Amino acid sequence: MSNQTVKMKEHSSIEIRGVDMIPENERNSKASNVFYVLCGSQFAFGIMAIGSLPIVFGLGWWAAFWAMTVGLTIGSIAIGPISILSQRTGTNGALASGAHFGVKGRIIGSLLNIVIAIGFYALMVWTGAQAFVAGGHRLFGWSEGTGTLLIGCIIVSVITAIVAIMGHKVVVLFEKIGTYLVGSIVILSVFIFASKFNVSYEGGHYLLGGFWPTWALAMLVIASVPISYAPFVGDYSRYIPNSHSSTKLAGATSLGMFVGCWLAMVPASFMMSTVKDLSTPFVTGIIGGAPSWWIAPITIAGIFGALPNGGLCLYSAGLSLESLGWTLKRVTTTIIMAIVGFLLVFIGVQDVSNMIHLIDGFVIIIIVGVSPWLAINLVGHYLVKGRYKPLDLHNSSKSSSYWYSSGFNIPAVISWTIGLIVGLLFTSTSIFTGPFVSAVGGIDLSFTSSALVGAIVYYALTTLFPYRSREVSSEVAENIVP
Repeated sequence: MSNQTVKMKEHSSIEIRGVDMIPENERNSKASNVFYVLCGSQFAFGIMAIGSLPIVFGLGWWAAFWAMTVGLTIGSIAIGPISILSQRTGTNGALASGAHFGVKGRIIGSLLNIVIAIGFYALMVWTGAQAFVAGGHRLFGWSEGTGTLLIGCIIVSVITAIVAIMGHKVVVLFEKIGTYLVGSIVILSVFIFASKFNVSYEGGHYLLGGFWPTWALAMLVIASVPISYAPFVGDYSRYIPNSHSSTKLAGATSLGMFVGCWLAMVPASFMMSTVKDLSTPFVTGIIGGAPSWWIAPITIAGIFGALPNGGLCLYSAGLSLESLGWTLKRVTTTIIMAIVGFLLVFIGVQDVSNMIHLIDGFVIIIIVGVSPWLAINLVGHYLVKGRYKPLDLHNSSKSSSYWYSSGFNIPAVISWTIGLIVGLLFTSTSIFTGPFVSAVGGIDLSFTSSALVGAIVYYALTTLFPYRSREVSSEVAENIVP
């Protein structure tokens, strides 16, 4: 990547760009960088812990394999096109969504982004610290108590905060290192655990009582990971020039997400199926089951793997907090999010006994909220033919083309709300079951129902009540490559 890709403080490597529009002359990134960011951030024990859930839910090996493959295919294809929104507008996804939700209605995307980012950041720090504790115990005989876990959390939190504060260039660098370093260790671990693996592994007791409801839940939990990145992708695609092919960018986004997740999650389920007690936390079970000569590499993978993903989450959370309209700079908002995230981790450290159910519930609720938001933005992008007025996205006054009704695009807000409610009605998790689930045989239809309803309602309302804005200037429309 060119050194001119991001605007830095003088005599410093800290990025000073926030959610302000990235000028074309500073957009020197490329689609392959987006691929590396999305691919490298998946080689974290937090993501792998989610990948182990199909086995923990009671599925056999092949059922888990196909649940992961189908879920990742659906989720990765879904988020590819959203990368184009930030390429066309030069700003992050939450603020760019103001084109369809309104310059004040974009708060929906900002809050979704913050909740997702802080939730995943806490998961990355927790699993990275678990690797620190489990590896330290086997290598040096350290205590496995809460005190050691807290020390690990502090170490991982501080490093991820530094990565996020440094900004885009450093985050991308860590993602590239993670792709090769941690990715290699994870893939090699498959061969290390191969002697314990049984390809005919049949699983245990189904979490939801039956095969198909449990398989559907597993598939949706896995699909939620790529879909949860929908608000994050724009943090990196905003640095792609409009002269670069949008089709290639969307393809790089989908491919990076699928490859990274698949190469992290499939080995996770593979290794988890060799653990005798499935109630054992993923990190503890994997490091505990590794041969003594492989403890150091897999511990390094667990600790370092948390850094790229944790940094990505904090970086995105800081941008979204800035997009709420406060006068704070990106570095300040990132520090605030780091403090909030660590407090959440500290609370979680005190009671990790119900972590699997918390992860299960968290990722499903994420997918219910993000899916209609994603669908509405994609429909909106189609309706305006990808033409935007980037500067008007930063104008929160009545003169903005995206003022709509007092800053809110009512059809988009109504559609998102209806999609969210419908999705919750069809949600089936171990901690919450919607009232309509029994009518469809116990299968979770939260993702499909929320996305389809949100998209259809928005298209219908926009068609019935069209909003006419000023014509897009030639400055914005030119140099766009499909």
